[in-house]
Amino acid sequence: MRIKNAIRIFVLAHISVLVLLFLSKTVYANFTVAMLSSMLILMGSLYSYRSMINQRVENVDIEDNKDVIDMMDDPYDLYEEERENEVADIKQMIKEEKARQKSNIIQNTTKNASAWVSVYRLIPYAFLIMGFLALNNNHSLLIMPYLLGLAAGIPLGYFISRDLFISRSSER
Repeated sequence: MRIKNAIRIFVLAHISVLVLLFLSKTVYANFTVAMLSSMLILMGSLYSYRSMINQRVENVDIEDNKDVIDMMDDPYDLYEEERENEVADIKQMIKEEKARQKSNIIQNTTKNASAWVSVYRLIPYAFLIMGFLALNNNHSLLIMPYLLGLAAGIPLGYFISRDLFISRSSER
Protein backbone atom coordinates (compact mmCIF):
# COMPACT_ATOMS: atom_id res chain seq x y z
CA MET A 1 0.00 0.00 0.00
CA ARG A 2 2.84 2.36 0.84
CA ILE A 3 4.60 1.75 -2.46
CA LYS A 4 1.36 2.17 -4.38
CA ASN A 5 0.75 5.56 -2.78
CA ALA A 6 4.32 6.66 -3.50
CA ILE A 7 4.07 5.55 -7.13
CA ARG A 8 0.70 7.26 -7.43
CA ILE A 9 2.14 10.55 -6.17
CA PHE A 10 5.09 10.30 -8.54
CA VAL A 11 2.94 9.47 -11.57
CA LEU A 12 0.46 12.26 -10.88
CA ALA A 13 3.27 14.76 -10.50
CA HIS A 14 4.96 13.61 -13.67
CA ILE A 15 1.71 13.70 -15.65
CA SER A 16 1.22 17.30 -14.58
CA VAL A 17 4.80 18.08 -15.65
CA LEU A 18 4.11 16.61 -19.11
CA VAL A 19 2.15 19.77 -19.84
CA LEU A 20 5.51 21.53 -20.07
CA LEU A 21 6.42 19.27 -22.99
CA PHE A 22 3.88 21.12 -25.10
CA LEU A 23 5.58 24.40 -24.18
CA SER A 24 9.13 23.34 -25.00
CA LYS A 25 11.32 20.26 -24.80
CA THR A 26 14.08 22.32 -23.19
CA VAL A 27 11.79 23.65 -20.47
CA TYR A 28 10.50 20.13 -19.85
CA ALA A 29 14.04 18.69 -19.65
CA ASN A 30 15.23 21.40 -17.24
CA PHE A 31 12.21 21.09 -14.98
CA THR A 32 12.26 17.29 -14.95
CA VAL A 33 15.99 16.91 -14.26
CA ALA A 34 15.83 19.44 -11.43
CA MET A 35 12.64 17.98 -9.96
CA LEU A 36 13.99 14.43 -9.99
CA SER A 37 17.29 15.61 -8.50
CA SER A 38 15.77 17.44 -5.57
CA MET A 39 13.22 14.69 -5.02
CA LEU A 40 15.94 12.02 -4.88
CA ILE A 41 18.15 14.15 -2.62
CA LEU A 42 15.33 14.68 -0.16
CA MET A 43 14.33 11.03 -0.22
CA GLY A 44 17.92 9.91 0.32
CA SER A 45 18.42 12.39 3.14
CA LEU A 46 15.24 11.35 4.93
CA TYR A 47 16.05 7.67 4.50
CA SER A 48 19.60 8.01 5.85
CA TYR A 49 18.33 10.20 8.71
CA ARG A 50 15.69 7.60 9.56
CA SER A 51 18.32 4.86 9.53
CA MET A 52 20.58 6.89 11.81
CA ILE A 53 17.72 7.52 14.28
CA ASN A 54 16.70 3.85 14.28
CA GLN A 55 20.29 2.83 14.94
CA ARG A 56 20.55 5.25 17.86
CA VAL A 57 17.25 4.05 19.31
CA GLU A 58 18.53 0.47 19.23
CA ASN A 59 21.75 1.48 21.02
CA VAL A 60 20.11 3.42 23.84
CA ASP A 61 21.11 2.32 27.31
CA ILE A 62 17.94 2.30 29.36
CA GLU A 63 19.61 1.76 32.74
CA ASP A 64 18.94 5.03 34.49
CA ASN A 65 18.64 4.83 38.23
CA LYS A 66 17.38 8.35 38.62
CA ASP A 67 13.67 8.95 38.98
CA VAL A 68 11.96 11.23 36.44
CA ILE A 69 10.60 13.49 39.17
CA ASP A 70 14.04 13.64 40.79
CA MET A 71 15.53 14.64 37.42
CA MET A 72 13.03 17.49 37.15
CA ASP A 73 13.58 18.64 40.75
CA ASP A 74 17.36 18.26 40.77
CA PRO A 75 18.76 17.85 37.22
CA TYR A 76 22.35 18.66 38.19
CA ASP A 77 22.52 16.66 41.45
CA LEU A 78 22.99 19.80 43.49
CA TYR A 79 21.28 18.43 46.57
CA GLU A 80 22.74 14.96 46.53
CA GLU A 81 24.71 14.29 49.69
CA GLU A 82 27.28 11.92 48.24
CA ARG A 83 28.80 14.17 45.69
CA GLU A 84 31.97 12.65 44.30
CA ASN A 85 33.71 15.56 42.62
CA GLU A 86 33.45 18.78 44.54
CA VAL A 87 34.70 21.61 42.35
CA ALA A 88 36.05 24.43 44.49
CA ASP A 89 37.39 26.65 41.80
CA ILE A 90 34.82 28.10 39.36
CA LYS A 91 37.47 28.49 36.66
CA GLN A 92 38.26 24.81 36.83
CA MET A 93 34.58 23.96 36.52
CA ILE A 94 34.25 26.17 33.42
CA LYS A 95 37.29 24.54 31.81
CA GLU A 96 35.88 21.08 32.47
CA GLU A 97 32.52 22.06 31.00
CA LYS A 98 34.17 23.47 27.87
CA ALA A 99 36.25 20.33 27.43
CA ARG A 100 33.15 18.17 27.82
CA GLN A 101 31.26 20.22 25.25
CA LYS A 102 34.14 19.97 22.79
CA SER A 103 34.26 16.20 23.19
CA ASN A 104 30.48 16.06 22.68
CA ILE A 105 30.78 18.06 19.46
CA ILE A 106 33.42 15.70 18.11
CA GLN A 107 31.44 12.67 19.25
CA ASN A 108 28.19 13.93 17.67
CA THR A 109 30.00 14.83 14.46
CA THR A 110 31.46 11.35 14.13
CA LYS A 111 28.10 9.75 14.92
CA ASN A 112 26.34 11.85 12.27
CA ALA A 113 29.06 11.40 9.65
CA SER A 114 27.47 8.16 8.51
CA ALA A 115 24.33 10.05 7.51
CA TRP A 116 26.37 12.73 5.70
CA VAL A 117 28.31 10.34 3.48
CA SER A 118 25.49 7.90 2.91
CA VAL A 119 25.23 6.37 -0.54
CA TYR A 120 21.57 7.33 -0.51
CA ARG A 121 22.62 10.98 -0.44
CA LEU A 122 25.75 10.86 -2.61
CA ILE A 123 24.12 9.26 -5.64
CA PRO A 124 21.30 11.86 -5.86
CA TYR A 125 23.84 14.67 -5.54
CA ALA A 126 25.86 13.07 -8.35
CA PHE A 127 22.63 12.94 -10.40
CA LEU A 128 22.05 16.64 -9.69
CA ILE A 129 25.56 17.61 -10.78
CA MET A 130 25.55 15.36 -13.85
CA GLY A 131 22.13 16.60 -14.92
CA PHE A 132 23.17 20.22 -14.52
CA LEU A 133 26.37 19.67 -16.47
CA ALA A 134 24.57 17.73 -19.21
CA LEU A 135 22.04 20.53 -19.67
CA ASN A 136 24.77 23.16 -19.61
CA ASN A 137 27.03 21.31 -22.07
CA ASN A 138 24.15 20.91 -24.52
CA HIS A 139 23.43 24.64 -24.25
CA SER A 140 19.91 23.90 -23.09
CA LEU A 141 20.15 25.06 -19.46
CA LEU A 142 17.39 27.49 -18.55
CA ILE A 143 17.74 28.74 -15.01
CA MET A 144 14.12 29.60 -14.25
CA PRO A 145 12.59 26.19 -15.13
CA TYR A 146 15.53 24.53 -13.40
CA LEU A 147 14.98 26.45 -10.18
CA LEU A 148 11.23 25.86 -10.33
CA GLY A 149 11.92 22.15 -10.81
CA LEU A 150 14.18 22.13 -7.77
CA ALA A 151 11.43 23.78 -5.73
CA ALA A 152 8.78 21.38 -7.03
CA GLY A 153 10.86 18.32 -6.16
CA ILE A 154 11.05 19.18 -2.47
CA PRO A 155 7.37 18.64 -1.56
CA LEU A 156 7.17 15.73 -3.98
CA GLY A 157 10.15 14.05 -2.31
CA TYR A 158 8.68 14.71 1.12
CA PHE A 159 5.30 13.17 0.30
CA ILE A 160 6.88 10.12 -1.31
CA SER A 161 9.31 9.72 1.61
CA ARG A 162 6.49 10.08 4.09
CA ASP A 163 4.61 7.24 2.43
CA LEU A 164 7.69 5.02 2.13
CA PHE A 165 9.80 5.66 5.22
CA ILE A 166 7.75 7.19 8.01
CA SER A 167 5.90 4.52 9.94
CA ARG A 168 2.46 5.29 11.23
CA SER A 169 1.25 4.13 14.63
CA SER A 170 -1.65 2.21 13.06
CA GLU A 171 0.74 0.08 10.96
CA ARG A 172 2.93 -1.15 13.81
